[in-house]
Amino acid sequence: MVIQTFLYQLYGWISEQYMKTEKTYLVTIVGLVQGVGFRPFIYRLAHEHGLKGWVNNTNENVQISINSDMNTLKGFIDQIRRKAPPASQIESIEYEEVKAEVFRDFQILKSQNFSDAITEVSPDIAICEYCISDMRVQSNRLDYPFLNCTNCGPRFTIVKDLPYDRANTTMHEFAMCPSCKTEYETVLDRRFHAQPTACRDCGPEYSLHEFGKDPGDALPFHSVQHGPGHLKTIDRTARLIDEGKIVCIKGMGGFFIACDAMNENAVLRLRDSKHREGKPFAVMFSKLEKAEEFTVISDVEAETLKSWRRPIVIVQNHKEPENQLAPSVSNGFPTTGAMLPYMPFHYLLFEKLKTSAIVLTSGNLSEEPIIIDNIKAE
Repeated sequence: MVIQTFLYQLYGWISEQYMKTEKTYLVTIVGLVQGVGFRPFIYRLAHEHGLKGWVNNTNENVQISINSDMNTLKGFIDQIRRKAPPASQIESIEYEEVKAEVFRDFQILKSQNFSDAITEVSPDIAICEYCISDMRVQSNRLDYPFLNCTNCGPRFTIVKDLPYDRANTTMHEFAMCPSCKTEYETVLDRRFHAQPTACRDCGPEYSLHEFGKDPGDALPFHSVQHGPGHLKTIDRTARLIDEGKIVCIKGMGGFFIACDAMNENAVLRLRDSKHREGKPFAVMFSKLEKAEEFTVISDVEAETLKSWRRPIVIVQNHKEPENQLAPSVSNGFPTTGAMLPYMPFHYLLFEKLKTSAIVLTSGNLSEEPIIIDNIKAE
């Protein structure tokens, strides 16, 4: 009995020493981990745990190599699961001991392609509250309709190839200004390795083209570049919608068409131009409170509307005559497909609009693909 007790104690001591022994481990994470700020998240988490090594994207997964003892490794993996970016979806985390290597710090390595396999890429993410605030206070992002960070912004719609790096997106044409580059390279900044990051000094611009009354007139007679006076574009767009006009706006994933959801004539003209006879239109409301003036929204529906996905949620219409949208929006149905703003442009537009609800529909004829090309849109 004494010998058995001693052996148990010895085994326990050996196991404890093993758990405390620092080795080199390779951690492989599979799932939706591209375009959700996963590498910056791992970088910060590694620094919190005092770990040294590296993280990188591959076209198959995210890989992490670190010097760690088993106890710290398990705590690190547990934190990855519990604190992962909201838009990420982890399918599996595996680790293995590999050939010993001594690291001096923790780095984000250049992405690699290992095979023809394709990992999941994040869908586009609605603008976060932090970026909405930046749009009000940051001098280089005041009223800028294309700002984003690692928590939000375009993802899937700008990817041209994997791994998800700026060079493999449509943003590669826009060289970062010194300010954006500093944020991109600063570990504790919210835009650290935010691939679509941009500002008024270096990012994309909007322009407004107005056409003559003749439908066959394909030449714009008025164009306002957003540049220094970019608010003119948004002001004019809002005025056109409030006047009952139909506008085509380039958003994430292609063009969408908008008009005042309370203007019956505008909605009917939109139905005619899209050859859309019976199918209801979706409506974007300026904020949840405005949506609740026209529709009946449950707590669950409200949370879904406000989620980072910003989906269209089918909700019941109010029955009171004073709380009605244009009849041709729902076209006889007792429900409305409601959504909330998801792009910076939407927030800027609603600040200028008199109406609090706009029809928002895809920029295409019924049964045809969404238009993404500027020339075709004209």
